[in-house]
Amino acid sequence: MTVLDSPTTTELDDAGNAVERAGQSVRRACTALTRRGDDVRALRAAVRSAARLTRALAAAVDGIAEHAPRAAGGGAATDELVADLAALRNCLAAGAAVVDPALDDLREWAVLDTDREFARRYQEWAAASTPAGS
Repeated sequence: MTVLDSPTTTELDDAGNAVERAGQSVRRACTALTRRGDDVRALRAAVRSAARLTRALAAAVDGIAEHAPRAAGGGAATDELVADLAALRNCLAAGAAVVDPALDDLREWAVLDTDREFARRYQEWAAASTPAGS
């Protein structure tokens, strides 16, 4: 079995693919937010996509750290590199965790936004349904 056939390489490829998909999701969500800047649901989708990308990046950095000792040849410099990658992974993981309360707030605001939208449309319907002169 070569290094390229090892399960860790497959996991690293999977992490790279997850980063790619999450990046595409962020681009789509940001484009939607740009078009509908006052839509809290578009904002929530953009934040959720950014959190997903951050988690995918953390997983990718884990995979890179696993490969670093073989690729760099070992030694003190490699240990330092692995420690730096671990720190980066921890920062990304912390960032992804920090955004969860914001997503909860945005979920609540989205419900409130939906309620306001329903009330506005109901009022329009009621006004249009009332016979003239009543």
